[in-house]
Amino acid sequence: MRVTAVSVETLELAYEEPFVIASSALAAGPCDLVRVETDEGLVGYGEACPAYEFTGETLWTVDDVIGEYLGPATVGRDPSRIEEIVRVWERELWTVGNQAARGALEMALWDLQGKALGRPVADLIGGLTRDALVEVIAWGWDDPETLGARTREMAAQGVTVFKVKVGDTPERDEARVAGRRPAGGRPPRPTVDAKPTREAPPTAGRAHPQGAAGRHARLTVDANQGWYDAATAVRAIRLLEPYDVELVEQPVRKDDLEAARRVRDRVDVPIALDESVAGPRDALAAVRAGAADIFVVKLMKSGGILNALKINAIAEAAGVGVMIGNMGESSLGLSAHFQVAAALANAVHCDADGPWQPGGLRRDIGRGLATELRHDTSVVLVPRGPGLGVEIDDDAVAAQRVVRPWQR
Repeated sequence: MRVTAVSVETLELAYEEPFVIASSALAAGPCDLVRVETDEGLVGYGEACPAYEFTGETLWTVDDVIGEYLGPATVGRDPSRIEEIVRVWERELWTVGNQAARGALEMALWDLQGKALGRPVADLIGGLTRDALVEVIAWGWDDPETLGARTREMAAQGVTVFKVKVGDTPERDEARVAGRRPAGGRPPRPTVDAKPTREAPPTAGRAHPQGAAGRHARLTVDANQGWYDAATAVRAIRLLEPYDVELVEQPVRKDDLEAARRVRDRVDVPIALDESVAGPRDALAAVRAGAADIFVVKLMKSGGILNALKINAIAEAAGVGVMIGNMGESSLGLSAHFQVAAALANAVHCDADGPWQPGGLRRDIGRGLATELRHDTSVVLVPRGPGLGVEIDDDAVAAQRVVRPWQR
């Protein structure tokens, strides 16, 4: 089997409402839909969700890099030889950066390989360690009252893990977290098991207020570099510690591992690094610096599944956990992340937040993700169809195509 054509469609996937975090505010998500065709009639799909503030890429740079460089270098090759193709990109094209572009095209190759073998991607990278992931809701910046009402609504539907975006002033961030669960609640330990354990009943005489999320909910917070310096981050995290926060994600600037180490040394909450860890070399540097308890792996940052596996190997060897995140992709890109999360025993957490959630995509371009209740907990099922197990909705794609503003 040989690749005969590579193409990219540029889309903007509108959100039901703007998503606001410390580093950006988005009303729609950029989406480059990559299509790889073969001489045997099989087609593989990948998705880039570039974020300029994370990888320096845009919708249009992904289109250009794949169209001018990566795509032509892939045509004519055996799509099952993914490592070889990636090395061509790196060593013959001298590709620097452009992680989202590389990640999307590599994703399409994995989808293609799975379809050719009749197996889901998870089976190609080690097989399942779990068949479902606990559903997560991620809330952007909003007033505490609104966040509380939304949290109660989702908790009633079985959602038990809530991520709160912080990185504002420490006091305002405390108010956002306090609305999810007042101080004194105690959640279960971190797990991505589809059947999360429940803690023992509270000891006599101790108050455990329910809060909006309920006593058994798990809370994480993500500062997206918003606290900037170590001193502010330490002060903010100490304000949040009474709320049993499970982890704090990217508390300081991505290029300051020394600041991350100082924060980690001074607080009790595990520190996860996201923006700081793009590829394997970043992971190795963070290990050497003693800067993190957890690495956040996203395919748009790592440049694809191969590098994600390498980051995980470094983390596991160093006793560092891995959390699988995402960049707000459609069901197609999310399935790729979920396949990886399900195959890695070292993945202590996964942002399994689907496009159907409140404030999510108005119109998904893929079909194949589903949820169910297990022991009163909402879980996302890992697609088991060939490849990524996601069917493309051509009408949704056609309705959301965009062209460069200066070409209209």
